[in-house]
Amino acid sequence: MILKDNKELKQNDFRNEKELQSYFEKNIEKILNLKFVETEFSVGNFRIDTLAFEEETKSFKIIEYKNVKNHSLVDQGYTYLKLLLERKADFVLQYNLKTNSNLSINDIDWSQSRVIFVSPIYSTYQLNATDFKNIPVDLIKITKYDNEIVDIEFIKKVSNVKVDEIRLDDKAERVTQEIKVYNEEDHLNKVPEKIREIYIKLRDKILELDEIDLDVKKVYIAFKGITNIVDIKLMQKKLIMFINMKKGTLNDPLNIAIDLSSNGHHGNGDYYVDIFEEDQIDDVIPLIKQSLKVNKK
Repeated sequence: MILKDNKELKQNDFRNEKELQSYFEKNIEKILNLKFVETEFSVGNFRIDTLAFEEETKSFKIIEYKNVKNHSLVDQGYTYLKLLLERKADFVLQYNLKTNSNLSINDIDWSQSRVIFVSPIYSTYQLNATDFKNIPVDLIKITKYDNEIVDIEFIKKVSNVKVDEIRLDDKAERVTQEIKVYNEEDHLNKVPEKIREIYIKLRDKILELDEIDLDVKKVYIAFKGITNIVDIKLMQKKLIMFINMKKGTLNDPLNIAIDLSSNGHHGNGDYYVDIFEEDQIDDVIPLIKQSLKVNKK
């Protein structure tokens, strides 16, 4: 049981996997900021529950729904990722057909491909087996209650053991050669000590504001509520902070944010701020709070 508005909510599970899938596909943009491509997509001898695409990273996401708890999710995840890498043209063709686009294989960032499992329950074995930060398999726990209230929990990975430190079969080895799960160190190791220190202090200030998740991308680090709040790109001489607010909605009394609504760019939102020094952090926090209010969980 959980409480909402001081009222006890009773769990009212999805009737079956199909109902769960229909709900998730209908709300996939709101939940994961993904573009829905196809349901029950057949490739070779496999059928993928949901194929989605992330415009932010130009990468495919394969989503599978589970109402049972006795599957090896890691093995299944690597099987689908290996299929994706071996049949790239099929995935791009399906995307182009469904979205009336003209992407080529080279337009896709295959290194950021992921398999996402969605289920109301996971076994301890499944949770432990996927608790490695650089395994490209993510878990979402979804619980349905009375009055159509749905709780969505993104299962966090906490183990620091790397995937190359555990025993992998040939299928996983093939995937890890091309698909990478990025972490903060990938960004921090490329910049001077001064920039690392500014980032860490800014990061800690942001995380103190509310329940905020880190989502490390290839090009930047995202701070997320229900969706991105700010994205931070680490450069050699500065941080670039993208603020996820639409043009005309940001109150910026110090006039430090730059409008990039008419320019293509990494990161989300229509504003960015260049941060060169630690003493700028207090100036950007009020801007972050505005985005947090709009994009919080």
